[in-house]
Amino acid sequence: MFFLSYIYLVFIIITFLFYYSVKNKYKSYVLFSSSIVFIAAFSLQVAIFSLLFTSLNYFLGLMLDRFSNKHGIKTKLFWMSIALDVGILAFFKYIIFFSESINSLFSVLGIYSQLPYLSLIIPIGISYYTFQALGYIIRINRGSEKAEQDFGAFATYLLFFPKFLSGPVERSNHFFPQMKKQGSFDRDSVAQGLRLFLWGLFKKIVIANNLYEPVSQVYNGVHNYTGISLIIVLLVQTIYIYFDFSGYTDMALGSAKIFGINLIDNFNRPFLARSISEFWRRWHISLSSWCNDFIYNPFIVKYRRFGNLAVITGIFLTFFIVGIWHGANWTFVVLGVLQGIAIVYEFYTKRFRLKVAARFPKSIVNTLSRLMVFLFMSVSMVFFFSNSVADAWYFISHLFAGIRFDLKAFSFINTRPEFLFALFCFVMLFIIEILNEKDKDLLSLYLKQPIWIRWTGYLTCLMLIYLFRSDIGTFYYMRF
Repeated sequence: MFFLSYIYLVFIIITFLFYYSVKNKYKSYVLFSSSIVFIAAFSLQVAIFSLLFTSLNYFLGLMLDRFSNKHGIKTKLFWMSIALDVGILAFFKYIIFFSESINSLFSVLGIYSQLPYLSLIIPIGISYYTFQALGYIIRINRGSEKAEQDFGAFATYLLFFPKFLSGPVERSNHFFPQMKKQGSFDRDSVAQGLRLFLWGLFKKIVIANNLYEPVSQVYNGVHNYTGISLIIVLLVQTIYIYFDFSGYTDMALGSAKIFGINLIDNFNRPFLARSISEFWRRWHISLSSWCNDFIYNPFIVKYRRFGNLAVITGIFLTFFIVGIWHGANWTFVVLGVLQGIAIVYEFYTKRFRLKVAARFPKSIVNTLSRLMVFLFMSVSMVFFFSNSVADAWYFISHLFAGIRFDLKAFSFINTRPEFLFALFCFVMLFIIEILNEKDKDLLSLYLKQPIWIRWTGYLTCLMLIYLFRSDIGTFYYMRF
């Protein structure tokens, strides 16, 4: 039951009617029940697993709270909780990768015994709700939060259907207060939710899906391409993943907003970042801020006596975890290490770079900085999309091989006019983001227009969504 299906529309209408027809104390159970139905539509086994995982963390939270004044028991309970959650995530996501890596090492060493392979189905959404559970357990252990007593509210926190498939990685201290304040129908909130959902649908179907085909085609047979083809994909792939993931996020936030719940946004105009560290404050915000609060900051506080060494180690540790969070592949490890190298470089050269930048006009410095960030992330994304490190190396090493400017070099896109239209839409939206960055609130201006202008905009979006619909019904980040 994906966001792009008509079934989802029926599902959310039914949930909407039930939600606003029951008393406030039952609203969390309507959302919880709807979430279980949503998950079971994908897989009954995943629904059962997610319920068991939720129940485990619900009781672990209660136990931590109960023994909050008994330090010894509390500490043991806390580390047991962390070990259980991380162990479950690691087992499902990394056991096959671990077996393959060990077997490869055995082969290199001339050892012919092999670890057995397990055929596992990775539960959908496990990366997202595991990090949410970990954040909740850590906050209880710190004394920053009390355990949630209402199972319906807690289960909704972990399994709420708009964010179940691909996040955002919600915070318990942001979510639970909203569950306590659920009230009557709010027309403005519903209208905002519908607009946001429509906007996300436009970004996904009109832009992301039409940029996906060339990217997918090249990465599925990367050794068949060189030069111009690879350069085009290098520049397009980051735009594609942004619109695919931010499109999903907007639909998730819009769906939640219909029920009066505000989820954490994942994006804040990342293509306008002037450094890699700023990029990660604007990109996948819920994950990067989670890692900052629960990994990086505690690490450097604990080891602050080591000074800059603690900072550098914390940066690499954090981005190693960000990398492997995405999946069990060495490509994601390299992706994380690259981000760590870039941020450590920025850390050590900040004074020098500011000194150099002061000699040039601010507009030129900003433009060049943003261009360099985009190019660095584009190269990094080669490891994000590649099936192996070898494929990624082939891609990078053949970027400038056999460059020719003829129709054959553009054959994988020149038969797709929708690809060019998607790029045109990206340029238009990029201009809008630049204006918003300059505090030009274009949405507020649009909403002040006469009703016929506003509905012309909505209907134009719907028409383009209908014209550019395709068979691509999933989101890239669902695989994580």
